[in-house]
Amino acid sequence: MDIQAEIADLFEDNGAYRAQRPAPPELIAEFQGKLPEFLLAIWKDKGFGSWANGLFSLCNPHDFKGLVSQIVHADKDLSHKDCHIFAHSAFGKLILWSERHGIVNVDLLNGRLSCPWLTTPAKKGNPDVAMALALSLYGEALQALNVYDENDKPLFARAAKKLGTPEPMQAFGFFPALAMGGARDLKSIKITPAMEYFLFLAQLQQFQLVDYLSQPPRIVRQIG
Repeated sequence: MDIQAEIADLFEDNGAYRAQRPAPPELIAEFQGKLPEFLLAIWKDKGFGSWANGLFSLCNPHDFKGLVSQIVHADKDLSHKDCHIFAHSAFGKLILWSERHGIVNVDLLNGRLSCPWLTTPAKKGNPDVAMALALSLYGEALQALNVYDENDKPLFARAAKKLGTPEPMQAFGFFPALAMGGARDLKSIKITPAMEYFLFLAQLQQFQLVDYLSQPPRIVRQIG
């Protein structure tokens, strides 16, 4: 895999990369051997930033220290010691890298977690290819990062028009939270500190491990 060529294609496909901040060299050195080279090369060349007008952001794992342990607790397969949050959506969908099991997707709004290499070990492959696929936003992947109202209409663009786009370490939050009976509508959305809001959502529920590669998708077990 030609990492630099793949990164160039990724940025061309994903569009403008806004709110860029440099990744310190010492941070890149710290995660050498822990995260795929594909992601570390992006940190080095592009830093942290967001795509799709702030819908999806690459972040410093240290900015979300403490959140992973609240999600996985004492799980036998996933640990806060070797799982690192490197990306998140404006609404609370997280992407982690597990040093043992690769890509981990966490849906904070619905209390679900998926890890294809854990639930289907035969699918395990090249870490750099897996990372490149996880960061590809075009098509259905971009739609999946949005949240839809009760009439199945996407909310992000309307929320951004009303409130402005989220800045680094900010999120669009529902108040009251959906897990507490809140409504999926525009008037319920506020801009909020991302870590504070994501931690609050994680504390509301115990997460379920879901295998989305099975037909139909199945709940495997509870996390923790």
